[in-house]
Amino acid sequence: MWDRSSDGDRVALIEALNVMDPALGRALDPITELAAFTFDVPIALISIVDADSQRFISRKGLALERTDRQVSICSWAIASDQVMQVADLREDPRFACNPLVAGPEQLRFYAGAPLITRTGVALGTLCLMGREPRLLSPLEVQQLQTLARVVMAQMELTMSLGRREQVTGLPNRQQFQADLDLLARRAQGSGYTAVLLDVLDAHSANDAGQALGMKPVEALLRQSSLRVQSVLQDQAQVYHVGVSRFAFFLPGQDRAQVEALLERLRERMHRPLMAGSVPMSPQFHAGVCAFKPVASETNDLVRKCLVAMQHAVQTDACLCWYSEERDARLRRRYRLASDASRGLAQHQFSLVYQPRFSLHDGLPVAAEALLRWVHPMLGPVSPAEFIPVLERTAWMPALSRWVVDHALTQLALWQHTLPGFGLSVNLSPRDFDDPHLWDMLSARLQAHGLAPSLLEVEITEGEWLQGHPGALPQLRSIAAAGVRIAIDDFGSGYSNFGYLSEVPIALIKIDRSLVTGLARSRTSRLKVEAIIKLARQLGYRTVAEGVESEAELSLLRLWGCDEAQGYHLAPPMAAEAATLLVAACRAGALGEDSA
Repeated sequence: MWDRSSDGDRVALIEALNVMDPALGRALDPITELAAFTFDVPIALISIVDADSQRFISRKGLALERTDRQVSICSWAIASDQVMQVADLREDPRFACNPLVAGPEQLRFYAGAPLITRTGVALGTLCLMGREPRLLSPLEVQQLQTLARVVMAQMELTMSLGRREQVTGLPNRQQFQADLDLLARRAQGSGYTAVLLDVLDAHSANDAGQALGMKPVEALLRQSSLRVQSVLQDQAQVYHVGVSRFAFFLPGQDRAQVEALLERLRERMHRPLMAGSVPMSPQFHAGVCAFKPVASETNDLVRKCLVAMQHAVQTDACLCWYSEERDARLRRRYRLASDASRGLAQHQFSLVYQPRFSLHDGLPVAAEALLRWVHPMLGPVSPAEFIPVLERTAWMPALSRWVVDHALTQLALWQHTLPGFGLSVNLSPRDFDDPHLWDMLSARLQAHGLAPSLLEVEITEGEWLQGHPGALPQLRSIAAAGVRIAIDDFGSGYSNFGYLSEVPIALIKIDRSLVTGLARSRTSRLKVEAIIKLARQLGYRTVAEGVESEAELSLLRLWGCDEAQGYHLAPPMAAEAATLLVAACRAGALGEDSA
């Protein structure tokens, strides 16, 4: 009965209308009553015709809510863009046996105007029905068509609610996705390019909002939206898809054309915007993704644009094209984060231990517990990859507790065979969100019968301490009980001796990036020697990580470094291997003393 090429569009629109019912029905009821009054008929209906049935979303004079599509008179009316009239339904073989004609209602007259969207999709009808034969005059036909357009306008208005961003008045993210879905159903054109644009620094906007209120910030967004629209003009519809993010898609443009357009847009956007009386410089970071108008690509398009745009933000680039390789890395990180809990339950995690040696007598004095993960599908995953991922999730504290439990179990075993041998464990900044962290550590030490002095807690250097006000009191409690606190990876980032005075540390572990290759780098030698000297003057012991050669070891001894750790001395190993190594070193030293 209708153009099959529009079936996908009809299904989507009808689904949207179904979601809005009964609100839509209440909005249309006055029009239905007006139609019944204007044309002096007992029955006026607004119907939606789908593949199986006809549903009356607004009705006057008929109790029936729906009919089967096979007996729907309106299903004939939507085949045309004109008003369909049947003067006497009894005399029309198509409808003579229809239940509304032959049944108790005894209907004779029908006139139906199709409800057609701006894109040409017929959804249903505004129809009139009576119990006496009749034909509408040409003027009445015109009036019925006008009312049908009013119905359609009301439908589109109702559907647009929740589809526009109030600040800028632009279509929002939901409308952006809906239009992409419509594009895919029509399968028009061969190639498109989508752009996701961030125009305002969130930190600056937040500061402006606190200082000036939200109205100036909203004015900034409106100014930004107007600039984007002025550059695009008639080339694309602009959508406001996030607080400071806009999106659009372009048909049939190659990479050079897209980049030229974005360069014009960047030049326009870089002009200062006024927030109250304060000029502000907008930012410009665009994520760009080419796509075909098929559902398999449009369904995931917003996410892909976000991946590209976030890379532009992170690298401070004006624009970045979507990269499958970058996306694969991101998805891998997300998979690691989502699989961590299962991995812990299925014993995919384990600990290895890397001995640490005194540079005064060459004996191993402690070991660092290092976490390993063998993923069932991905294989061995480097700690350098999975730990930063898990540190951003709520799973990290649970994993740290697991490490503490297993490490202290091993430390207790070592006290029987290697008395006095110490152990260090790494704690994440996320662990200090738990106000009972020290209570947990203390309970585990007591449960294993271990002296606190045997344990060392390693924390990374950095500004994270400023964002965790509860960390310092916990660190002081841990240190006061006898557990040693070590700053790990010193020299790799923040590297500020000033904040160390606030932290009750006992050791500084010099990062491997400075130690490995020390003998060949004058800059590294100057830095490491200075760190060791200043740490000694401040009363801190020093440990060099990543020692890979005898030359590096000799320099560290010369400068008075206390301990060293690295593959040149001993690689990470299973607990049993570490036990044998430490026992052999102790036995050798004892033999030398006896001699």
